[in-house]
Amino acid sequence: MKFLPLIFKNAFRKKTRTLLTLGSIVLPLLVICLMGTFLKALEAPDPRTAHGSFRLVVRHRVSLASILPTTYEEKVRQLPGVEAVSDFNFFGGQYRDAGARNSFPRVFVDPETFLKVFDDAEIVEGSSRAWRQDRTGCVVGTNLAARYGWKLGDRVVLVGDTFPMTLELTIRAVYYLENGTSATLFFDRRIIDERFPSFKGSASTIWIKAKDAAASERLGPVIDAMFENSPYPTKTETENAFRNGMVSMLGNVKLLMTSIGAVIVFVILLIAGNTMAMAARERITEIAVFRTLGFQRSTILALVLGESVFIALAGGVFGILLFMVAVPPLRHQLMLTPMLPLAATFRVYPEVLTLAFALAVGIGVLAGLVPALRSASRSIADGLRQV
Repeated sequence: MKFLPLIFKNAFRKKTRTLLTLGSIVLPLLVICLMGTFLKALEAPDPRTAHGSFRLVVRHRVSLASILPTTYEEKVRQLPGVEAVSDFNFFGGQYRDAGARNSFPRVFVDPETFLKVFDDAEIVEGSSRAWRQDRTGCVVGTNLAARYGWKLGDRVVLVGDTFPMTLELTIRAVYYLENGTSATLFFDRRIIDERFPSFKGSASTIWIKAKDAAASERLGPVIDAMFENSPYPTKTETENAFRNGMVSMLGNVKLLMTSIGAVIVFVILLIAGNTMAMAARERITEIAVFRTLGFQRSTILALVLGESVFIALAGGVFGILLFMVAVPPLRHQLMLTPMLPLAATFRVYPEVLTLAFALAVGIGVLAGLVPALRSASRSIADGLRQV
């Protein structure tokens, strides 16, 4: 401990170089924390509370582009352990323009059964009755209402693509989700059924509310076996697995994130190692003088290695703090993008912070180990001979 002031002084002897090195550690560690949090969010388990849990998604086994007949709903509803069933269909289209700033999920459902499956959606303005009674009505999330300044009675115009039509919807209710991801617009599917009779009786996905955890685990294989030999075979999965499947359409995200993280760690190691090697070379004569004053080889090793670990730890701690500050606004921005489902589980994970801290320590040790060993093993005569 008595050498800590000396380690601190040596670390900031070249302030510009040290600050640049800190920056080269802080920013990559921030990126690593973000990628680690993204991966943890993908792996987050389904909630196990009374509301908003035990939901299953039934889709066509081939792909989401293939549809299912709505007659499946009644058959599934008869199974033991099923509490509610509702179809869920993606409208697509655009609001105002096709820009990312105006992108949010637009879904048409059956209002009579929708809120029974999504029982965690709390109507905070208007009423579900007003929505059910108005065929051209819609219900929007609190996030969307705040984003666009919408209020009850406002008109929302959507221009379809898959369903080529212009929708003029009236906001009849505003809902809130406890996880803060209230950023979807829902409207009555009867509008689509009337304008596109060919789609009537079809559904993109069928959502199921199971009574408990045991039922949610049992129902999946039962439903898939029921429709195994039908023209529309199914794949039933949990809400969490369905969400991850949507993300996996981008490719092997986990492998990509892990590979990028490994490259970043290697780059940080090279930068920190180069910094420590330069610092050790500049002080060859100084270290030799220390040896003549009675400093042991182990002490020299600890001083040089301690300097490396100190710089890496300072960068790591600052990067972690910066990440913790950045998470809330980042989560808010995710809610305004198609990655909304991830926002529900996007938070600060202690495991990610622990990993980032361990990486900082490991980088400090590995970057300073070789310069420290060379400095400690160099003879006094060779050190004093250096210019």
